[in-house]
Amino acid sequence: MGDRKYAGRSPEERSSERIARLMDTAIALFGSHGYAATTIGMLCAESNVSTRHFYREVGSRSELLKKIVTTMNQDGEHAAREALTADGRQPVLASIDAAIRAYLGVTCRTRMSARVCYVEVVGVSTDIELWRMNQRDVIVEMFDSLATTAAARGELPNRNYRLVILAIIGAANIFAQEWALSRSSDVGTTDDTFTPYIDTLVELVTAALTTPLP
Repeated sequence: MGDRKYAGRSPEERSSERIARLMDTAIALFGSHGYAATTIGMLCAESNVSTRHFYREVGSRSELLKKIVTTMNQDGEHAAREALTADGRQPVLASIDAAIRAYLGVTCRTRMSARVCYVEVVGVSTDIELWRMNQRDVIVEMFDSLATTAAARGELPNRNYRLVILAIIGAANIFAQEWALSRSSDVGTTDDTFTPYIDTLVELVTAALTTPLP
């Protein structure tokens, strides 16, 4: 009886559909009203998911938030790695430029997604802060490996690039927060209003990576 279909869909398919609706609804509500102001009741009502199914599928608001941000981070990382692969054997700065634009093009696809990923997830709990550090380390390792390999080729100065990349990620977070919370009637996809932030970030990256230690 556990695998009985309903309306032609298996229990697994219906579960996936409920989770997808909850995630889409949470991005809209967390990204407009804020995480703290969004109740489970609001999430269930807007996504047409019962409270019973909410707890069974995601467990809590914080777990739903983590699932959303994890998905965006993973999709952003995948886009960045694809950009690096597509870039071929270009100079490392061009590769990093492409990867940054690809990653932020996913996590900052809209102001609402940027707000969820860079504003609402901050300071929710100690556990989520530790989880955020683990998420961040994946991105640090990706760019650190790229810069360190380039340094070994003589393309960049030899230095501790992990510290540089941590500083760059801090700048990226601030830029995303600034853009996400700025007033605008546009709630669609990333537009030209975010381009100056990315261009400035790339300038900072170029200066940081190419400046040798004194």
